[in-house]
Formats: sequence, C-alpha cells, structure tokens
Amino acid sequence: MSTKLKHLIAENVENRINLMRVEAILENLAPQLSQDDQNKIAGAYVELKMLVTGLNETPYTVFNEEQWKLLKMVLAGKIAEMKLVLEDIAEDNKEIDFFPIMKAVDLILTY
Repeated sequence: MSTKLKHLIAENVENRINLMRVEAILENLAPQLSQDDQNKIAGAYVELKMLVTGLNETPYTVFNEEQWKLLKMVLAGKIAEMKLVLEDIAEDNKEIDFFPIMKAVDLILTY
C-alpha cells in the first residue's frame, strides 16, 4: 500500500480543529460578565484549548488512529463540560445573549 504525500498533507489540513470563532466571541462576551464568571469560563476554555492543541499536533495516520480517536472522544467530553459552564452562567445572566457562543462551541468538532 503506497501513500502519496499530497494525500497526507490534505488529511492533516482537514483534521485541524480551529477555535478562532470561540476565542473571538469570548473576547466580546468577557466585559459583560463578572470576574467570577470570567474565571469559570477561562478555566474550562484553557482545558479545551490544551486538548485541541494536542489533537491538532497528533498526526492522523494508520499507526496512531486509536490515540487520535481517544483524544477526539475526550475533546467531546470537554466541549460538553464547557457548554455546561456556559449554561450555568447564562442562567444567572439572562440579559446577555449566549446563543452565539453556544453555537460556536457546538460547531467546534464540525470541520
């Protein structure tokens, strides 16, 4: 079985997860929240970002497919955790629109 370089490059590009949308929305949302709420979101986001970085740096090949799938499952759990943190904060801050950040978090794994 031979693998062409262009297929590997395309595969690596396709498997990258981007958090730019989430970061941009969080930057706009932060000034509207209390410091305690900002700290809760920052804690959940740092864990999420570390997993995304690990996943993006892990090449998806036949040899480490199981490791990649495991990281992706853990990332799905961290995304759910981030959503729970956002939902808790949204309950206390009804005047703030949390729909854009919730949608951005939902779309993290859609790439």
